[in-house]
Amino acid sequence: MTSSFHRRLRALLISAAALAVWVVVPGTGVDRAAFTTVAGSFVNPPLFVTGQGTRADPWKLRAFSTDSKLDRRNAPVIVALEDDPGGFFQSSPPAPIDLAVIFTNFYRLGAKKAASAAVLAWETPDPVGLAALEKSLSRFDSLVMAAPLSRGAVASSMPPAFRRASIPLAAVQGNTSSLAVVNRVPISGVILGGEDALAGFSVLEAEAGDGGSPLLARWEDRVVLGFPLLAVLQRLDLPTAGVEVRLGQYLKLSTNGPIVPIDDCGRLTTPLKPISGYAEISAETLVDGDDDLFPKQAPDPVILRDDRSAAEPATRTFSQNLSGLIAAIASNEGLAEVREYPRLAPVWEIEFMAVFVVVLTLLCGAADFTRRLGFLVVAGVCLTAQWAALGMASVWLPGLAVLAAILAALVASRLIRERSAQHHGLRPSPKPAF
Repeated sequence: MTSSFHRRLRALLISAAALAVWVVVPGTGVDRAAFTTVAGSFVNPPLFVTGQGTRADPWKLRAFSTDSKLDRRNAPVIVALEDDPGGFFQSSPPAPIDLAVIFTNFYRLGAKKAASAAVLAWETPDPVGLAALEKSLSRFDSLVMAAPLSRGAVASSMPPAFRRASIPLAAVQGNTSSLAVVNRVPISGVILGGEDALAGFSVLEAEAGDGGSPLLARWEDRVVLGFPLLAVLQRLDLPTAGVEVRLGQYLKLSTNGPIVPIDDCGRLTTPLKPISGYAEISAETLVDGDDDLFPKQAPDPVILRDDRSAAEPATRTFSQNLSGLIAAIASNEGLAEVREYPRLAPVWEIEFMAVFVVVLTLLCGAADFTRRLGFLVVAGVCLTAQWAALGMASVWLPGLAVLAAILAALVASRLIRERSAQHHGLRPSPKPAF
């Protein structure tokens, strides 16, 4: 009777552990870490894991692809604000009234979405010209503006346009202390559009000259986005609230949107390739341009870019990289196609675990050497099956549940040995339980 009771106890403990992990662990951080570890054994890093590990939303894997090429069709239409040696505009740099004329022509030529990567700021602007600029900006269905950000001894409140385009710090997964910290716009009198406009940073002063392409920065309890990210969100009509960030892995613009590989500091990790805009038009040409000046098949938005030679070096670098950065974000450049790794049907997963539970239950009653060797063999078979199923059949097995069953078998065998020793009045052996 005692032997029968012990067998039932073993089976109960081992089965309960396997079932508990099978129900609770899928989709958790532990499951994600296990999947990433196994996938990393046959896919060259870095790799990017998405999905939730459930049957409805299985784990998805992406990795770098050397065959991927940047598609220029994903680059934006650029209107270049260049040097003005001929005095075409009222002043150099252009005054608010000049910018009002430029954006009015954006709208005249059919642009419903507009963005300004050029920072619009004047210390003492003409009130009439400023009113004209604000009116021209209010015409667009969607507007994204840019401004540099920095960190100073005296913080300022976050402008509404930046706050509307930010995400909560708590929504970011990973060590957010590695993000660049900002607390002010270092230029006074910056124009960030009206009540519906969004703003992203053009340059982070703390990151200037670093050589990377920062896409995220921390401001108070929010994370602000880089201008290129907002331009792609604007193109795809995606809300900033849908952005998913996993520092050190990826930034995802929506559930089914583009995925952008980033490092722990929120910078793009794929090599940035230079590329020209879908079309590049000078601001001077724009003013008298024909109605078909903007290519009809070009992606939104039309972007005003600062190409003046007098601009700050960091601004010139930002302008040079802008088209390639937007194209890379919009096109998943540098990443292979998504591969899904679904789970088996519940009945098949239960049968898979049941085989191991039966073997482990039998091993618990074996001699010490046989039991220890048997547990190691079972663990090896489990890991091999997990790896082979992922690499050859693109299936994610409940291997963690089986490993939990092995741990439960260790505990069960130890408990039974101690009970047996007490029952026979013997002192338990100091040998390892396994």
